[in-house]
Amino acid sequence: MNGMAYGRDMDIVQRLRLEPMTAEEERAQEKISNVDFNIFMHKMNMIAQEGKETTMKLGASNGMRWGDVAFGIYTAQGDLSVVATGIWFHAVLGEIPVKYVVKHWLNDPSVGVKDGDSFFWNDPFYGGVHGADMGLVVPVFFKGKLVCFAGAIVHTGECGGTDPGGLCPSARSKYDEGFLIPPLKVGENYALKEDIMTMFAAMTRDPRTLILDIKARLAASRIAQRRIVELIEQRGQEFFVGALRRVLTVTAEAAKKKVSQLNDGTFRQPRFMDTLGMQVGLTKINLTMTKKGDKIKLSFDDTSPMLPQVPLNTYFQGIIGLAMVYFCGWFLHDLPANNGLLEILEWDFPQNSIVNAQGDAPVSLGPFTECAFAHGMFLAGARMTYHLDPLRAVAAWFQGFGTPLYGGMNQWGEPFADIGAEVNATGAGARPDMDGVDASGSWFATMSDCSDVETIESDKPFLYLFRNYLKQSYGHGKFRGGAGLGVGLMMHHVPWVAMGGFGFGSKFPATHGIFGGYAVPPIFIHTVRGSNMKSLLAESNLSLPVTLDQLLEGKSPEKGKEEFRHVTMAPEPMMNGETYYIACGGGAGYGDPLDRNPEAVIKDLREGSTSQWAAQNIYKVVYDEKTLRLDPEKTQTLREKTRAERKHRGKPYNEFEAEWLKLRPPESLLKCFGTYPHPSEGIKAGPPPM
Repeated sequence: MNGMAYGRDMDIVQRLRLEPMTAEEERAQEKISNVDFNIFMHKMNMIAQEGKETTMKLGASNGMRWGDVAFGIYTAQGDLSVVATGIWFHAVLGEIPVKYVVKHWLNDPSVGVKDGDSFFWNDPFYGGVHGADMGLVVPVFFKGKLVCFAGAIVHTGECGGTDPGGLCPSARSKYDEGFLIPPLKVGENYALKEDIMTMFAAMTRDPRTLILDIKARLAASRIAQRRIVELIEQRGQEFFVGALRRVLTVTAEAAKKKVSQLNDGTFRQPRFMDTLGMQVGLTKINLTMTKKGDKIKLSFDDTSPMLPQVPLNTYFQGIIGLAMVYFCGWFLHDLPANNGLLEILEWDFPQNSIVNAQGDAPVSLGPFTECAFAHGMFLAGARMTYHLDPLRAVAAWFQGFGTPLYGGMNQWGEPFADIGAEVNATGAGARPDMDGVDASGSWFATMSDCSDVETIESDKPFLYLFRNYLKQSYGHGKFRGGAGLGVGLMMHHVPWVAMGGFGFGSKFPATHGIFGGYAVPPIFIHTVRGSNMKSLLAESNLSLPVTLDQLLEGKSPEKGKEEFRHVTMAPEPMMNGETYYIACGGGAGYGDPLDRNPEAVIKDLREGSTSQWAAQNIYKVVYDEKTLRLDPEKTQTLREKTRAERKHRGKPYNEFEAEWLKLRPPESLLKCFGTYPHPSEGIKAGPPPM
C-alpha cells in the first residue's frame, strides 16, 4: 500500500480540494473552444443522467429505487467533474474514495487498476456519512491509458450493524455498525468477484438487496464507460481529458466570483439536538461562517465534545459534504455541482468534538449532526445572502428526518431491512414570496421520491392505513412551510416485524423558521400494542381515522396499549396487527404570521391544511366559523392589538439575557453536552456515563 501501515489514511481525507492540473490537461486548454466545451458539457451531463436513471431502475433498496443516487464522472486524479444527482453531499464526497484508489492501488502490483476492474466502499471515514452509503466506481481506459472514473454512490438500506436498516441507534463503537469497507477491488475482467459477493452476503441481513444494488451500480457504470469511450473516439483523448478538467476550473472561478459579491461578515448560528440515540439528551453544534473576499470559512468552536459511546459523531468530511447541499441547491444553484465548488470553502474543526470523529467512535447517527449543522447553514446563509439574492434566502425544509426504520422477513419469505421512503416527502421551507411546497422531497435529496404505497406493500409486510398530508406539520409565517406527511402502518402478513424510527426533534423543534417565521412542530412515534385494528378493518368501521390529524384528536376506535416514543427508536418487534404511526415534518415558516394575507389563511381553512385554532391564535384572523367568511376590519384591529401586546411584553436585551442565563436544563440531559452553556470551556475526560 505504498508504504502505508494498515489503517486509516489520514492524509487522503484532507484532499478535498482540486488536484494540481497535469501537463496533459494544461496542454489541452488552449485547443478547446467555447462551443466545443458547451457541447461536451451537455453530452457528459446526459451520460451521467443515464447512469443515474439506470442505477435507479435496476436497484432494489428504497434509497436506490427512489433517487438517493449520485452518479459521477471523475478525472483520472479522482476529482468529481460531472454528476447527475439531487443528493449533493455524495456529489462532493465521492472524490475521497476515488483518490484513495489512485493513491494506493493504481501502482500496487498486488492490486492494480486495470480495464474491467471495479472498486467498492462503504467506510464512512472515506464516504463521509455512514455505513449505509455505499459506492462503486470503474476506471475508464482508452487505448491502455486511464482517462477517468465513473460510478454511483447510493444509500443501500442494510450493512449488518447491531440494528437493522443501516442505522444503529444502539451502537457504542464503530464495531457495532456493520461492515465498513475501505475502497476495495470487487471486480476484474468485467466481472464481479463471486467470492467477495458471497462474503458481503454473509455480512448483512438483506443479502439480496445488497448484491442487487452493487450490480445496479456496476451496470450503470459500464454503460457510462461505453458512452465515454465513444465520445473519446469522436473527439480525441486530449480533448476529453482537458475538457473534463476545464469543467472544474470554470466552476471554481465562477463560484469564487459569486462569493466575492457577498458582503464580508461573520454569521453565527448555534444548533441543538435532543437525542443521544437510545436516550434523550442535549448536544450543541455551534456554527460560525466568516465570509471574506472570495472565501467562506466554517468554524465550530464551542461545539459539544466527541461522544465515544454514542453514534451521533460525524467525520469532518461529512460536514463539508452537507455544506455543499446548501451551496449546490440554493446559493450556487446556477453552477455545475462538482469539486470545483470546494475552492470557496475553508474550515476549522476542533479536536475532540462531535463534528470531528476520531478513533473508534460510532457515527451511525452522524446524519443527525450533519443535518443539524446544515440547518444552521440555511439560517446563517439566508442572512448572508439576502442582500444579493433575497429570493434564495428561504426558510429551511424539514431537517429532522422522521421516517420508519425496519427489518425482518417479508411476506415472500425473504429477509429485508431498510429505512422508509417517507423521508423523501418532507415539506419545503417557505419562500420570501410564497408558501413552501407540500411533501416536496428530502432537503438533502431534492430529486428523490417517496414511492407509492402499493409498491412498498408489494414486498414489505405492511398495510398502509393512511399516508397523506399532515395538517399543521409546518412552520407558520407570512408564508408558511409546505406540509409534511402523516403515516399509519399495520404489521401484516407475517408474525412480527422489527420497527424503529430515525430522526430528531421530539422534545423541541428540529427546524426553525427565518425572519420571524415559526419552527416546525416536534414529531414523534405513536404505537399501539395488542391493537384491535384488524377486527376494525374487517367490520369496515367508518370511524377509523384516515389522517394522522384525526388520530391525534383522540377519536379513533382503536384499542390497545398506546405508547408515544421519541422519533429515534431502536427497532423492536411489533406483532401482526399492531400499528405504528409517524409524522414526517413540514417546512419552516418565513416572516411574521401577522403579515400573512388573511385570505390565504381562509383558503388554508377551506382546504383543511390549517386549524381553526391556528387561524385564530397564531394568524389572528377573525371570520365566521361556519361560513369561513372573513371580517377584514376586525382582523386588522385584532392584529394591531396583538402587535401592541408584543411591544408591552418586550424588554431590553441585557435584561432578557440576564434572566435567560439563570435557566439551566436538568443535569440528566447534559451528560454529553460538555460544559454548559459553553462546551469549549471545559471537556470532561473519558466517555460520558451511559
